[in-house]
Amino acid sequence: MLLEPSRAGTPPDAPKIRSAHGIKTVRSKSRTWNGVTVYALDIEVLPGRAWIDLTSEQGSLSIILETVGGHVETRQTLDLPNPAHHQTLRPISLIPKGMTLWGHAEDSRRVREARLDFDFAPLESVLGEELDRRKFETPLLTFRDDRIWRIGELLAAQCETPDSLSQLYGDSLTTALFIDLLRMGRRPPNERKQGGLAPWQLRKAKDYLQAHLSDDVRLRELAQLTGLSQSQFGRAFKVSTGMTPFRWQTQARITRARELLLDGRLSLAEISLATGFSEQSHFTRVFQRVVGTSPGAWRRARRW
Repeated sequence: MLLEPSRAGTPPDAPKIRSAHGIKTVRSKSRTWNGVTVYALDIEVLPGRAWIDLTSEQGSLSIILETVGGHVETRQTLDLPNPAHHQTLRPISLIPKGMTLWGHAEDSRRVREARLDFDFAPLESVLGEELDRRKFETPLLTFRDDRIWRIGELLAAQCETPDSLSQLYGDSLTTALFIDLLRMGRRPPNERKQGGLAPWQLRKAKDYLQAHLSDDVRLRELAQLTGLSQSQFGRAFKVSTGMTPFRWQTQARITRARELLLDGRLSLAEISLATGFSEQSHFTRVFQRVVGTSPGAWRRARRW
């Protein structure tokens, strides 16, 4: 087996590959947000049976994003099939710390997976409460949760193609994913809707985002400004504004970009840097998605 890691952030580029059989290559990119290390894995599989030991030194979540040919499944015993896996679209497995589980493939050619390793101490700081870690001591093999699957897909994409907005985005996504994991199996609480930010908290958060439009703002910074945990701040900010901090910052950057386009003194490349986009091509894509036309066309249409 050839392991071909690609660097994307500070964590190890790939989880430890143990007892691999029938695996040709494993390509990996990784990032860490809020104590959650996300590995975007692209595994090329040889014909026939293949397997990998999924034993984790931390609690882990395995999210199968795509399978080309054949099928894959998570097994507690290598030679004992898991029938539920064949009946589950978008399979996800929760792997407790130190428990031996197996990723098994039959006649698959390629598997794309998002593997998430949890460091509970930073997560407790993010959530502002001590976690009941017993919930993560029991394996959950092959369950389906479309929201968790989609968040895993978005996190993998941020590992593969990080951009200037990815830090705040990743902070928000990992917080949302972990809260969803904690809520699994619970009945919805019968309580009043989560309140928004106090006026002073909202003003302080908006002012900070405006003052740091070109910076890579962390969710932790905004939470500290308002005296809340990251999860409390994220929920309250969305109640107050109707959008996540990441989306609000993106809208603010585009609003500032339009002001600079109307001013006419800066080039598109200079405007992209001034509004926090690392590349002009990324600025153009986001601008077109938000406004509906390219920055150049938008500027030309307003010159007359």
